[in-house]
Parts: sequence; structure tokens; C-alpha cells
Amino acid sequence: MLSKEELDSYIAQIPPLPAVLKACKQALNAGDLTKAASLAGEDKALLGYFQNIVNKPIFGFTSDVKDPKQIFGVLGLTKARQLFQSYYTLLISPNQWEFFKLNTASFYELQASFIVRWEALLSEKNIKNEELSSLITLIPASISVCESVFKAHKEDIELIKSQKAFSYEELLYRFSGYTFFDLVKLIAKKWDFSPNVLLLLDGLSQKKYDSHEMLIYLILLINYEMSRPIAFKSGINDLFELEIDCEQEQIEFFYNVMEKVQA
Repeated sequence: MLSKEELDSYIAQIPPLPAVLKACKQALNAGDLTKAASLAGEDKALLGYFQNIVNKPIFGFTSDVKDPKQIFGVLGLTKARQLFQSYYTLLISPNQWEFFKLNTASFYELQASFIVRWEALLSEKNIKNEELSSLITLIPASISVCESVFKAHKEDIELIKSQKAFSYEELLYRFSGYTFFDLVKLIAKKWDFSPNVLLLLDGLSQKKYDSHEMLIYLILLINYEMSRPIAFKSGINDLFELEIDCEQEQIEFFYNVMEKVQA
């Protein structure tokens, strides 16, 4: 059955960035969108990913955006960094989803929705922090890890679920000792997020959501995303057991921002 050792081994095997992706990341970190676009144009898979995801309806472009310089120009530095991090998520994602009822297209959609809505929340709060912006990419990445380790034990997990009403999160914790947000932190460490972000993620895994205001909005966003049809149909909503106490003002702020994204 699923174990801590298996999860640790899987995380340890997440590959480092290829050379061209490292160079692109360095250009983005230096704020050089022109160089990053040029490098992205040299990698057909990376460029194809950017072209595919930025032309999702949620990004709001009325015509297809294909040229790398145009893509990076309309995205801006923050969203380009987020999408780059999301592409790395795709590199560790399965080609064929077997446990959760997702596919590459629906996973793209999930990533795009998380990114756009999270950035809208940060923007409304006037928070400009690149690592905090990129943090949202860790949620789809952790869903991808759960897919990869769960599918190896699909029959056992489905048998247990048929006998007792355990959520996937509870099964994850019972057999590995990790919560979903523990996985998020492990991946953040692997991807060299700063100690400040890791400390913030401690608040998630320990359910100390009031340790940072944006954690409250992150939980509200995850709940929001997990209430969408894609989450119910795929089964990923069962990865989260989230309860949060927050002020009415915070709830109203959150939904006002979501309405603006939809408009």
C-alpha cells in the first residue's frame, strides 16, 4: 500500500530543469522578457505549452496569440513566471491520467484557472511578490504527484473507499503520514522556494491560516476551484478537507474578485 517511503522516493526523482529551461528561468528572474521569449522559442514543447494555455478563454484574448515575443509581452513578467513554473509541473505530470478523471487539456484548464484567479487576488490586495505569485503552481503540481502515486494502488484505494467513506486526503495521511499540504511543501523544497515561502506553507499544513492573510484567500480559492464541475467529475475535490473561519468581509472580497475574473 501507499507509504511515506514511496512518496519520498517519487519526490526525490523529480528531475532538474533542462539547460534551456534553466536559461529561460534565469532570464525571467532577471526581468528580461525579450531574452526569455527568445529562449522559449527555441523549445517547441515549451512554446507550444505557452501558446496552448494563454489562449484559454479565462485569459481573455480575442484572437490566438502565437509569437513568443507577443505571448511574453501580453502576459507580463509575473504571469510569464507563473506559467513557466506551471510548465515544470507539466513535466512531472502523467501523459495518461488513470486515477483521477483528468487529461492534459483539462489539467491545462485547471492550471490556468488557478493562476488567473490567484493573480487577481494578489493584484486586488496590491501584493507584488514573485514567489507568492508562483506559490499557486504548487497546488496543481501536488495533484499531479497524487495521481502518479495513487494510480499504482488504484485497486486497493478503491476497495477501501467502497467499504468506508474515507476521503483521498485521509487515505493519503493514514498510509503515508503526509497531508496534501505536506506534499506541497516537499515540492516547494525540491523547486528551491525560499525559506519564507516554506514558513508560509507551514501555516497551510498546520491549518494556521491566520498566519498570513493570503493563506485565507488561498484556501477560499481552492474551495472555489474544487466546487467547479471539473473537480467533481475528476474526483480531485476529494483530495481536500478544508474548513476555515474567516470574516464576512473577507468572503465578500473574495467573491467580488472572482466576479471580476468572470466578467
